[in-house]
Amino acid sequence: MTEYKLDENSLCLRRLLMSVLWPAFIMAAISTGVFFGLVSPEAITFNGNSVELSNIVLYSIAFFIFWLLGAIASALTALLMCKSR
Repeated sequence: MTEYKLDENSLCLRRLLMSVLWPAFIMAAISTGVFFGLVSPEAITFNGNSVELSNIVLYSIAFFIFWLLGAIASALTALLMCKSR
C-alpha cells in the first residue's frame, strides 16, 4: 500500500482552501434560499427581456454567483489575516 506524505505547504494550502470555500458554500446556500424566497424566478429580466431559462438553471446560476462572491470575501479576509514575512 502506498503512503502519501503531504508536505507542510500542501497541507497549509488545503487548509486555506477549505477555510475559504466552505463558509462561502454555506453562505451561497443561504443566500440563494433567501433571494429566491423574495424574488420569483419568473420575475427576473435581463435588459428588459424575460429570461427564458428553467427555474433550476436560474437557481444553479445564482448559487454559483453567490458562492463566487462569498469565496472572494473569504479570500480577502484570509489575505488580510496573513502574517507579514
